[in-house]
Amino acid sequence: MSSTPSAPPSPPRHRSGVDRINSGKDDRPRFFDTMVKKLCWSKADTVQGRHPDRWRKDAAGNIVCKRFCNCQGCLCFEYDHIVPYSKGGESVVENCQILQTRVNRFKSDKDDVDKTRLRGYSCDINFTDKELDIIEMAVYGDVIRPGNQCRCRSIDELLGKYKPKDHIAACKLP
Repeated sequence: MSSTPSAPPSPPRHRSGVDRINSGKDDRPRFFDTMVKKLCWSKADTVQGRHPDRWRKDAAGNIVCKRFCNCQGCLCFEYDHIVPYSKGGESVVENCQILQTRVNRFKSDKDDVDKTRLRGYSCDINFTDKELDIIEMAVYGDVIRPGNQCRCRSIDELLGKYKPKDHIAACKLP
């Protein structure tokens, strides 16, 4: 059994519509597979002070939440073909980026769209840290900051009827 070094990732391949018509079929996968999505998420910019498994910035700089994939809203995102699939873009990690859903819909099948133009398609809502904490609490049941974990107080704890067994400090959320 010989061991061969792995080759570096190949750049996105592009096939013209004519090539696909001449071949009689389009055998390219249309959607990104699970591994490509995982790698695409990991290459997106992190959000300072937020857990990188839960929060990232899309290609336009918008904050998105991992649980809000393929939905509508200002924290929602989709996996996007940088070079559109319809223009020969492959469903590989080098051709994948996360985009706020609204931005992805406006981008549509355009290619060579710069970050400034993408930003112009973005929702105009900017969430405060406290609002993001509340959203994270609602979605995940806790707030995790790098090196820090939050625990919500129960109503019984607030009323003095229950004393928690763990020693994690309660959060400051209302």
